[in-house]
Parts: sequence; structure tokens; C-alpha cells
Amino acid sequence: MGLIVGDLRLDGGIVAMFVVSRLLLVVAAVVAEAFISPNPNFTHAAGGPLIQSLASWDAGYYLGIATGGYHAQPVVGAYRDVAFAPLYPALVGVLSIPWAAYASVVAVLVSNVAFLFALVLLARLGTPYLGRRRAALAAGFMAIYPFASVFGMAYSESLFLLFVVAAFLAAETRHRAWAGVFLALAVLTRIQGLGLILPLWILMLRQDEWRPRWSQGWLLLGPLALAGFVAYLAALTGSFTAIQDAQAAWRRTGIGSFSSDTTVAARFTPYQAALLVTLAWSVFLLVFVRVDRMRPEYWLVPVIFIAEVLASGTLESVGRYTMLAFPYMWILAKRRSLFARRTWPLVSAGLFTAIAVATFTGYWVP
Repeated sequence: MGLIVGDLRLDGGIVAMFVVSRLLLVVAAVVAEAFISPNPNFTHAAGGPLIQSLASWDAGYYLGIATGGYHAQPVVGAYRDVAFAPLYPALVGVLSIPWAAYASVVAVLVSNVAFLFALVLLARLGTPYLGRRRAALAAGFMAIYPFASVFGMAYSESLFLLFVVAAFLAAETRHRAWAGVFLALAVLTRIQGLGLILPLWILMLRQDEWRPRWSQGWLLLGPLALAGFVAYLAALTGSFTAIQDAQAAWRRTGIGSFSSDTTVAARFTPYQAALLVTLAWSVFLLVFVRVDRMRPEYWLVPVIFIAEVLASGTLESVGRYTMLAFPYMWILAKRRSLFARRTWPLVSAGLFTAIAVATFTGYWVP
């Protein structure tokens, strides 16, 4: 574990941006709970000030798995908890054993601690590419990215980001067994991580002068981890396609799967417009890939995540999905324009707070 614990530095700038972003989350939660009428259909996974905002939406499924395991049948309406990967709720479940009544608090703490460590590793990973100052700036941008409120909630994104960055850092430092382990942990945190086997393999091939090596096979731990989870769900539900089947309740059934009355054109709303703008912004940032001479193993990360969003058949949560592509923060940190240096951090922090308020009142799906 020397590659992870060695030479870690808690830059003052990273800590400051982390603290500021947590304070903005508290402000957003207070505003949402005290001054805005919530969506009538909005439900919380836990009660109490602040925690009811930070443990909402999908947090209910994670907490349900953490305290009661998976269920063969739907747990809320047509929604099934088998759609959610196991590692985050398992970790929350273990850590909350002494405080079973406070599992939601433990879940939020796990997310925030994991996010801080992810920012530290992100700065270290980006240093050879950006230099230490801009790498720390990139980590700070992640803390206040418009959709980053989810990193402070009882969601798996923080833990996923930590394992993803750790996998790339392990691969960069030629600790390939650890790279495979962290990839497997990422896949068990969010199945979305399986696509990262390609950029990690390219990174290793580059190191090996584009020749296959047996050590590259450690990356197969990612697919093997997913296969193990699928096998467990098959034993529980009797279906090897339980994960895919469960996604249908969220309308994530693939490109072209919507009927004519549920297309974007038929249901166009300001919310849909915001999702399209988010997708356009995610695609637009890729124009800087060539300018920055970003290596394929890194620009492939946002490309893969955008492709996964499109393949899902819905743009819901597009901000949360694409935000996890950490090379975006490198692109933003390398910009030298006045907008990038002075205006973007303020705009991003403002959007971060506004979207958090909308999320905590049930008007924005994280």
C-alpha cells in the first residue's frame, strides 16, 4: 500500500475547497429544509435536520441494502435494489454495526471521508501532467463542480472516485496487481467502472512499448468481480440478467427503447433542457483534449462515461455520471483565460449550491 500512503499531502488549497464545498452543502440543506416547499413526491431515507437532505433519493436503497441485504422482489413499487452495486452499502453496513440506528449518518461520513481522500489522490495523479499547483486546483474544481453535491450524500460516488483514481495511480506507478484490485473495487462500487479496463490497459500497453504482458492480466479482476456479483444475484433472484432487468424501472433500457410519447421531443421541459446543456458541456470540454495533448488513456475516460449515459437510454443523472470522469478537471485547470481563472470557480460554486438546493427539495434528480 506504499503507493497510496506514501508522499500524500493535504494541500491547504484542497482542504479549503473541501471545507467550502461542505459549508455550501450545509447552506443548501438549511435553505431547502427551512424555506422551500419540497416536491410532494419527494421522500427521504432518514429524518432529522441536514441528514434528511444528505440521505435522500437513492440513499434509501443503499441504506436498505446496508441494513437488510438484497431482496429478490421490488422494494418500492417496481424499483429493485439489485440495480445497486454492493461495496458501498456493505462498507456502511459493517461500519454502522455499533450504531445501527445511525446508519444514515455513517453513510454520509463514509462518502465525505472517501471524497477527501479521492481529492488528495487526484492531485497526486495529476501532478506529472499539470504540475502540483494546477493538479491541486483540479482537485478543488472537483469539490465545487456543479453536480458534486452527490459526493457529500449517502451515495457511492465518492468511494467510486477514490477507487478509480487509485487504480490509475497504481497503474502509473506500475503496481499492476493493485491496479487490478482497485479496478475490481471500483466495479463493485459502481458497475459503470467496468469500462475503465480499456484506458487502464492502454496505459499499461504504453508502458510496455505496446506489447502484451502477463502482468496486464491483473485488470481481469474487474470483470471477474462483476461476474461474482452477477452470480450472487442469479442465486438470489433466479436470473443472470437481474441488474439489467432492474434498470427498466428507471427507464434505462438502451438507446432507441422509448416509445413515441416518451421521447425528448415529446416531453421537453426546462429540466430536459438542463440535461441536454449538461451533455453538450461534457462533449464540448473534449475539444481541449487535443490542445492539451491529453493521452488516450485519459481522454477515453470521459468518452466512455458519455457513451454509457447514452447507452442507458435516458439523460437523467447525466451530470453525476459524466462528473466522475476526473480528466475533465484537468482540462478546466489548464485553461488560462480570465473566465477559467476568475469566473468559472464562482459560477461553478453557484451552480453547485443551486443544484444542491433543487436536489434536497426533490426538484432535481442527482
